[in-house]
Amino acid sequence: MRANEIRTSMKTVYGMLWDILALYEKTDCYNRVPKGEPEVDIWDYMGDKILEARRTIDMIFLGEEVLREKLIQVVDETEQFVRRYEKPGVVKRWKQINPQMLFFECAFVLMETSPDVYKKISWGLSDLKLACYPDETLVKARRRYFAAAKKKIEEGNLQYTENRIFQNELLRTLTLVFENDFKEYL
Repeated sequence: MRANEIRTSMKTVYGMLWDILALYEKTDCYNRVPKGEPEVDIWDYMGDKILEARRTIDMIFLGEEVLREKLIQVVDETEQFVRRYEKPGVVKRWKQINPQMLFFECAFVLMETSPDVYKKISWGLSDLKLACYPDETLVKARRRYFAAAKKKIEEGNLQYTENRIFQNELLRTLTLVFENDFKEYL
């Protein structure tokens, strides 16, 4: 494949994955088929979307094994998120690429609403485990992040929900993943 064909094909796959992640809010966190769609099981609905992305990669990148495998990895990571039913629910690699995804971890809510429970978990006095244990630096960064988001929402009269803020960050993360993994092709 020539460089332009690869770039165009990658953008096609990126667009498919973007469309899947952009369904987060419309599907009530992948729990319901979007309004206007035929009533089918959400697992089947989302599974078909993921399968279509896999099929497109297999068709377009047949014979381009290295690229194909890297793209399939991103699809696998997307599928893990879609099937997890948790926020942020993204794989560790995505959090490394975009640490702002950490701001959506439940540990922060637990720290604020149930500090005693959080303390027991963080001290290892519970069988529960969290994906992260925020320190003061991360707590301050999260406050700044949500303050900036709130200001943008109010100034733009955007009427965003927290799920929309999360979805926007998730979509930004997908962009960062593609820029990280495929910079030589974009």
